[in-house]
This record gives sequence, structure tokens and C-alpha cells, in this order.
Amino acid sequence: MADNPLTLDPELDSTAVGRVQGLYGVASRVDAALVELFNFVFTAHGGEYRGSTVTVLGRNPILAAGTREMPVVAGTGVFGFARGKVHLKTHSFNKTTGNAVVECDIYVFHY
Repeated sequence: MADNPLTLDPELDSTAVGRVQGLYGVASRVDAALVELFNFVFTAHGGEYRGSTVTVLGRNPILAAGTREMPVVAGTGVFGFARGKVHLKTHSFNKTTGNAVVECDIYVFHY
């Protein structure tokens, strides 16, 4: 399970705009890949996206070089009926703690 901060920048003191909440598990016995279900929950006070979510579901080859892509499968609030994709790029990874900072660029069509 995951419940991580969603921030504007990768620094620890960056402005929080929401949470990334969901589930993940091992997707392959051969590759380093996870199957992930995450909701990007926007909580920034006064923000136009407050209370809205974007849902991502798919396979993430976590050690792949460069940018990875996962599908946006749903959304709520401002992002109702969302479809699109998320580009993921690992910014940093701590081998001791297992913690990672991942840059997420979300591209959505919504109504």
C-alpha cells in the first residue's frame, strides 16, 4: 500500500498539492516490474483541482531507463471521465531505505 505526498517539485520542502494513494505488487518473476493502482488525490486548499482524482492502473517496469508510461483509466471531480497517460521518471532512489522520488507528468483528456 502507498500513501505518499504529491508535490510540485522533488525537494522534501516542496509545496504539497495532494497525495498518491493506492496499491502495488510484483508483476513479474523475470523483470523488475510492478502492477500499480494509484489515485492522484488533489487536496491543495483553494486549488481548482481540490477534491478531484486521477486514477492510474498498469504495469511499471521500475528499473527501465528513461521515461516509463502508464495509462490513466479514470478520474473524478474536474477530471471526470479522464483518459490519458502518465510519464514516470525516477528522480532519485535510496537503496538503504527503498524510498524513491518519481517525477510524474500527467496528460489527461476529461469532460
